[in-house]
Amino acid sequence: MNVAIVCCLHGNERYGLEVVKGLLIPLPFFIGNIRALIENKRFIDCDLNRVFPGRQDGDYENRRAYKLVEKLSNFDYVLDLHSSSNHCPLFGIITRPNEEKINLAKKMKLKRLVIMPERVVGGKALIDFVKCGISLEIGPHNKKRNINEVVNVINNLFQEENKSSDLKIFEFIKKVDKNCEKVLIKNFEKVKKGQLIAEGSTGKKQFAEFDFIAVLVNEKAYKDLLCFGCKQVNLKIKKDYF
Repeated sequence: MNVAIVCCLHGNERYGLEVVKGLLIPLPFFIGNIRALIENKRFIDCDLNRVFPGRQDGDYENRRAYKLVEKLSNFDYVLDLHSSSNHCPLFGIITRPNEEKINLAKKMKLKRLVIMPERVVGGKALIDFVKCGISLEIGPHNKKRNINEVVNVINNLFQEENKSSDLKIFEFIKKVDKNCEKVLIKNFEKVKKGQLIAEGSTGKKQFAEFDFIAVLVNEKAYKDLLCFGCKQVNLKIKKDYF
């Protein structure tokens, strides 16, 4: 398999540097945002994962995006490693779902995969500009146990065992804005319309306006976002790639 790993698209998401050390087979890997990594910041001028394919004459992140697209063009599969600020089980993210991406997630034995429409991030994420890309998300930042979990799913790509059959696939519905400070739901919790999901110190309460499954709950990187509201879906896969 012609696979590349990208880590540190956001400079404060550093665990990917440790992941590459634990792989069974050495894989090419690329550090996304080198300056932000050195300064331990999410980005320098703008969010790198929102400016692909970048510009050769742009600001720092745009130039990095341009170079990364060029370097990754020869790889069939790209794994983009991310971490979140909250307690979040490992899951994959894809855009423009197809059989190849779903089967890649199954080969990795991922338990959860979230389909994000391009409109959510403007169609300018890294995985929108590679042949077959999956972002891997886990939290919180710098939790050592997360390193082993991600190492294991990447190592699964090079095992001859059968693909996992328990992959759950979710699809984004809409963003849920945060109106109160204390969030009362957890990642991948099934939330019912009318359920209390957050409350404030002054007694203010926030209730769910629709049924959803909560993803990236209370993520600090997204201002005023309580979570992404998603639903579980069943996709029929006609062809195996592995």
